[in-house]
Amino acid sequence: MELGEGYAGPVVWNGRVYLLDYDEEERADAIRCLSLEDGREIWRRSYYVDVKRNHGMSRTVPAVTDEMLVTIGPRCHVVCLDPLTGDFRWGIDMQRDYGAEEPLWYTGQCLLIDGSWVILAPGGPDVLMMAVDGLTGEPVWTTPNTPGWKMSHSSIIPMTIAGRYMYVYSAVGGVVGVAADGPDTGALLWQLPWNARVIAPSPVPLGDGRIFIGAGYGEGGMMIRVREDGGVFAAEILYRHGPK
Repeated sequence: MELGEGYAGPVVWNGRVYLLDYDEEERADAIRCLSLEDGREIWRRSYYVDVKRNHGMSRTVPAVTDEMLVTIGPRCHVVCLDPLTGDFRWGIDMQRDYGAEEPLWYTGQCLLIDGSWVILAPGGPDVLMMAVDGLTGEPVWTTPNTPGWKMSHSSIIPMTIAGRYMYVYSAVGGVVGVAADGPDTGALLWQLPWNARVIAPSPVPLGDGRIFIGAGYGEGGMMIRVREDGGVFAAEILYRHGPK
C-alpha cells in the first residue's frame, strides 16, 4: 500500500484502520479508512492544504470512538468525521480561529477524546487549551493563555494527581495542569516555566505526583512533582537530566 511521506501512525477500531495521510499529487490531507482484514480502502475524505516536505508531511495519529473520528493535520486543521461513513461533521482551523502558531516541523499534537469532549491545545494569544463538543465542534470551555505560551509538538495527557483529574501539557514556554472536572473545569491549576525551544515528547506520569518532561536540541529532560496543599496545586523541579 502506498502512503505519503511522514510519521503519522494508524489507529485500529472495530475492524477498521484510520490514518491521516498526505496526498502530494492532490496537495491534500487525506483521512483514510481501511479494512483491517484485507487493507482495501473503505472511504477517503480529503481537503486541500499546501504542505512542503519538512522531514515528511504527515505527523499525527487520529482519535476515534463509535461516535467520532478526529484528526489534526500538519498545518493545524482539526477535522471531525463520522467514523462509519466518513461524512464531515465539523472542522477548526486553529491558526485562523485561535491564532495558533504552526510548530517548527508542523503539528505533532495528537488529539484527545475524553467522553464527549475533544481536548485541544491551540496555544494562541487568548486560548492555551480548550474542549469542544465532539458532535458539534462548539467550544465547551477554554483555558486563558495567561502565561503566553505556544503550541508544541507534544500531546495533552490526562492524569489524576492528589485525587484531582487534570490535563497536563508541555507547551513551548512551560508545563501546565488544567482542571478536567468539577466546577472549575478548564481552569489553570498549576504552571511551571521551562525555556525549552523544541518540545516533542508528551508528559509521562510516574506516580506520587511525579511527571517526566523531555525536550530536544540540548535541553534534556526533567522530573517534576506536583503537590496539593489546601486545594492549591504547585509544581517543583526535582532534578534535571542533561542531553547525554
